[in-house]
Amino acid sequence: MQQVLGGGGLLSRTGVSDHIRASSRPGGDALISVGTISQGSPFFVISSPDKPIRTPKDMAGKTIGVLSVGGATEIVLDCMLVAQGVDKASVPRVQAPNTPAGMALIAQGRIDAYIVSAGVPVALKAANERHLAWNTDEFAPIPGQCYIAKRESVQRDGDLVVRFLRAVKKSIDDMLADTDLTTTLKRIEGFEIAEMRNRAVAPDILRNEMQFWLTAGRQNILKHVPERWQKGYDLMAAAGFTPAGQADGLYTNEFVDKALA
Repeated sequence: MQQVLGGGGLLSRTGVSDHIRASSRPGGDALISVGTISQGSPFFVISSPDKPIRTPKDMAGKTIGVLSVGGATEIVLDCMLVAQGVDKASVPRVQAPNTPAGMALIAQGRIDAYIVSAGVPVALKAANERHLAWNTDEFAPIPGQCYIAKRESVQRDGDLVVRFLRAVKKSIDDMLADTDLTTTLKRIEGFEIAEMRNRAVAPDILRNEMQFWLTAGRQNILKHVPERWQKGYDLMAAAGFTPAGQADGLYTNEFVDKALA
């Protein structure tokens, strides 16, 4: 986000919650989302079946692990708590790893649950580790990730933005058509992607991530769905991350529509 604001790049992929929060801060209104890549939340709450955390209401008085204090997972935690009428102050939070190793912290009693990205529940299942996992969209439906740019930049380089989004859509279509993901995994071999190191579980991790491209249906791939964005905005406003208002000023479908035409 800072690279885009500083002119170091035209586009960046970021969390929608980060974009919404930044919009109310100095300089944040200079950014606009030009495409929603993850319509649903990529985050899961993990706990032990022996001491399950099934809903945000179960979190009261419990210690919850987040990937970074003040980051996207803590934002979604607070949104879930407020949406379910749980006092945020009643839920201590500490930093926890975005790996199956967090289960050891639960076993040691250092945390009661932790919030992770989509690859972790897949890895836990592959390792036959007993766990309970649920997606945060069940209680705080905030779109997951989007592509942002400076407003002045998209007006100047709109054609480049359209071509970028068209290429992303082609890649999405190719990956969705690649049912066993063999071709996709071959194409990304040269990139350093931590979740792809274990080839045995890599296809399942990818599928778990890819499902969020389709949360709002195939017809809305890459589009900003007003109802989802407004719901997410309202949840964040209720949790104190942004003033109450309308979300439609934070995004545009102009370039997506041109890319998909």
